[in-house]
Amino acid sequence: MSFTKNKDTKKDTDCCLLDAGPDMTIYSAEKNLIEIKEIYPEFDCFELNMSAVEEIDISGIQLLLAISKSTAQDGKKLVLSEVSTSVVEVMDVLNIRSHFNWTNQE
Repeated sequence: MSFTKNKDTKKDTDCCLLDAGPDMTIYSAEKNLIEIKEIYPEFDCFELNMSAVEEIDISGIQLLLAISKSTAQDGKKLVLSEVSTSVVEVMDVLNIRSHFNWTNQE
């Protein structure tokens, strides 16, 4: 998986729209972290479109929790949007849904 900056992201809105790929596992965690670190200083708000995520493991969850913690500490905002069933199921098993802001929480 990789986070891809959505073409609708505009610097003047200070919110970065990111599309997540289908894989949020240990195999993609390092690349995802690098991508987030590169754009993190540029924006105060991040919206992660999670609709394409088909597989997520604890590494993917840890990355989301780390981003959430960093944004909260830095006075920034993180929102998860269009969250796939795969992600919802894992978050429900771990009982961590409430740790995130969702635009389409069930």
